[in-house]
Parts: sequence; C-alpha cells; structure tokens
Amino acid sequence: MAKYKFPNFNAELIDPIIETVKPSYVLGDETVKISATLNANENKLFWVYLGEMENTDDWTDVEVMDFALQQLETFKV
Repeated sequence: MAKYKFPNFNAELIDPIIETVKPSYVLGDETVKISATLNANENKLFWVYLGEMENTDDWTDVEVMDFALQQLETFKV
C-alpha cells in the first residue's frame, strides 16, 4: 500500500488509480496540460493537475496516459 499526498486538495489517498485523464492544450502551445480524476476505494479527487508534457504533432492517448502515470508517482510519500 502506497500513500499519495495532494497538497492542493489537502488530501491523501492510498493506492489511487487514474479513472479519467484530460489533456488540455491550445494549438501552437509548446506543452499539453494533463489533469486526471483519481479514485482510491471510492474516494475521488477530480481534475488533479499532473503537469505538462511536450506538445508534438503526433502525441497519442497512450503517451498521455504514460505521462500521467509517471507524474502520479511524484505525489507518493
């Protein structure tokens, strides 16, 4: 069991999973902002900001999810 702390929400979750992920960008921006809804035993945090990944011409959903999973680990305590 791993604990994750989300200071912006003043919350801690045990072993959260990404339920949904939302990339947000403007054409021409250099980065894509990634947010996610996290779920841990029906305790949910909505639209947790996970960071920004490079905005390439051909990024995929898989790359967005991989980035989100990597960034989620930065909240592990």
